[in-house]
Amino acid sequence: MGTRKKILIVDDDAHIRRLLQIKLKKQGYDLILAKDGVEGLNLINNQQPDVVVTDINMPRLDGKSLCEQTNVLKKERPFLTIVLTARISPDEQAWVSQMIDTEFMEKPFSPTMVLGRIDRYLHKT
Repeated sequence: MGTRKKILIVDDDAHIRRLLQIKLKKQGYDLILAKDGVEGLNLINNQQPDVVVTDINMPRLDGKSLCEQTNVLKKERPFLTIVLTARISPDEQAWVSQMIDTEFMEKPFSPTMVLGRIDRYLHKT
């Protein structure tokens, strides 16, 4: 299969970062962690992850802005973005469909479902 796939988790909640880190690491993925969107954006540019899992509500740079800023990068180097958030109306999540290779998941979420979406995406590319 070649090199191990890198997954970046961007969330200001340490518990969520840790939960996803444990689940995804067990499946053989390399994990990179960021506590906010600014750190996440730097890691996307420097580490070039295959998948980004991000919260929307974060300090410094929210998940929507992170997606908007990285969307142009996906034209050159595709990667999946999974947007996780609680308390969002269907109208507020409409922007997700405008983004390349971006999916929405509501919190509370199942780490197994996140893993399933990642596996499907990585095996199709």
